[in-house]
Amino acid sequence: MLAVRTGEGSGVSDIPASPTASRLATPGWLDTRLVLGVLLVLTSVVVGARVLASADRSQTVWASTHDLSPGSVLTAADLTRVRVRLFGHSQSYVRGSGPAPTGYSLRRGVGAGELLPFNALSQPGADLAYRYLTVPVRRGHLPPDLAGDTQVDVYVSPEAKAGATSTPLTPPRLVVRSVTVLLRRQSSGLSASNDDEPVVLRVRPSDVPALLAAMSEGRIDLIGVPRKQESEQPESG
Repeated sequence: MLAVRTGEGSGVSDIPASPTASRLATPGWLDTRLVLGVLLVLTSVVVGARVLASADRSQTVWASTHDLSPGSVLTAADLTRVRVRLFGHSQSYVRGSGPAPTGYSLRRGVGAGELLPFNALSQPGADLAYRYLTVPVRRGHLPPDLAGDTQVDVYVSPEAKAGATSTPLTPPRLVVRSVTVLLRRQSSGLSASNDDEPVVLRVRPSDVPALLAAMSEGRIDLIGVPRKQESEQPESG
C-alpha cells in the first residue's frame, strides 16, 4: 500500500502548472501564395478562352478532289468543302459558304486537295477552243514522269539539213509555253523511229502552225512546268 509521506511543516506535494498553449500565427507567406494561385487560375482561363476564340476563326472554302488540268470545266464531283485557317488570305480563295463554282473553267492546273483560288477561274463560256496535236519526241528529251493533265513548254533545237554546209550551232528556241499534255504513248514498232514517243498536246489554234514548223525544223524538247506555275495557255497573236 502506497504511503504518503508527510512531515512537519509539509503538505501535499505541489503539482507543477501545465504550460500555456501558444496559438500558431498564420504565416504571412500564405496570403501571397493564395493570391498567386488565384492569378494563375485567372490567367489560364483567359488564355484558354483566347485559344478557343482563335480556333473558331477557321473558314470553309472549296478545294479540288483530284488533279485538274488547265481548261477543265468544274463539276460537283471535282469540288469539296474544307475548313481551314487562312491567316489573312481569305480573299484569295472561293468560300465554301456559297454555291460550288460549277461551270467555271480553270486558267491553270489545280492539284488534288488544293484550295481553289479565285485567279485560277475563268467565267463560264470563255474561249476554250483547242486543237489536239501529236508531237514525236525523242526519248530522253521529255520528263520521265510526264503524264496527262500536266503542262510543258515546247522547245525546238534546229538541226542542219543533210548535205548543207556546216553552220554555227543554233541554240534551242521556245516555240510555245504552257501547253497541256493529254496523252503520252509508248512508240510501236511501226513508227518512223523507235526512239520517238508520241505525245498528244492540247494547243490553241493559233499555235498549231508554229508547232508544225518546229517539228520539221529539228528536235523537239518538252520541259515540265511545276503544278503551281501552270497557267492558262495564252492566246497567240
